[in-house]
Amino acid sequence: MGKGLSKKKYFLVDNGSLRAESVRTLREIAVQLSGLCDRAVIPMGLMHSHKVNAEELDGQPAQSMQCFLESAEAEALSHICVIPFFLGPSLAVTDWLPRNLALWQERGVGRHFRILDVLYRQGDDRLSRALAERCREAIQRSGLPRAHVAMVDHGTPLKEVNQVREEVGQRCQQLLANQVTGFSTCAMERREGAEYDFNDPLLESLLEKWVGTGVREIILSQFFLLPGRHAGPGGDLEQIVLPFTDRLPELSVHRADNLGTHPLVMEILLQRITEAG
Repeated sequence: MGKGLSKKKYFLVDNGSLRAESVRTLREIAVQLSGLCDRAVIPMGLMHSHKVNAEELDGQPAQSMQCFLESAEAEALSHICVIPFFLGPSLAVTDWLPRNLALWQERGVGRHFRILDVLYRQGDDRLSRALAERCREAIQRSGLPRAHVAMVDHGTPLKEVNQVREEVGQRCQQLLANQVTGFSTCAMERREGAEYDFNDPLLESLLEKWVGTGVREIILSQFFLLPGRHAGPGGDLEQIVLPFTDRLPELSVHRADNLGTHPLVMEILLQRITEAG
C-alpha cells in the first residue's frame, strides 16, 4: 500500500452554513479539540460551507464534505472518521453521511469510514447542564432573575430528533426550577400536517400566548450549536422576536448564547474521539 493510502483523518462535521461566523466558530472548536486529543481534527460543513467568500475567512476557503469526498485528497485516504457536530440523529448523520461515505469507500480498495455518535445520549445530562448554564448567564446579563425561558430548536420532521429536544429540555427545566417563572420547549418552524404536531408550540405562538398572559421578561434558550442563519445575529430567530418587541416596548427578550463553544460540549466531543480509539 502506498504512503498516500495509509492516511487516516478526523473530521468535525456540522450541517454547513453560508455564514462566515459559523465557519469561523467551527474552526475554533476544531483547533481546541485537536489540542486536547492530540489529533488533527478538520472542521467541515456537510454542504454549503465551500460557498462562503474566502475573504470573510481570512483568505482561507471553507470546505464541505459534499465537495471533499469527490476530491483528489479524499481519494488518497484509507480511513475517514467523522465526529458529528449534531445535537441529535438528523438525516444528515443517519442517511447523507453513511450513503456518501459508502460511495467513497466503494471507489477504492481497503477504505474504511466511521461515524461517531451525535452529541446527545440518553441518560447523559451534559447538554441540559450546558443549556441551563447558558440560561443563567443570560439571566445575569439581562438582569431578569425571574424570566420565562423559551427553549427553541429549528423544528424537525423526525420524532427521534424532537425527542432529544424534549429530553434535554425536561432536564434543563429541572435544573432551572428555582430560577425561572416559566419554561417551554418550542420550534422555530415546522412542516404542515398533524403528523408533525410534535414540534409544537412554534416560538411565535408561544410568545403570543405568554405576552397575552402578561409575561414581559423572556430568555430565549437557543438549542443550536453555531451562529448560522437561524441563531446568528440578524437571523431567523431574531426576526421572529422583533415584531413582539416592536409592538411592546416594555417586553424584554434576551437570547442565551449558542451551545457549540460550551466546555461540556467540548468534553462530549473529546469523549467520542477517545471511545473511537
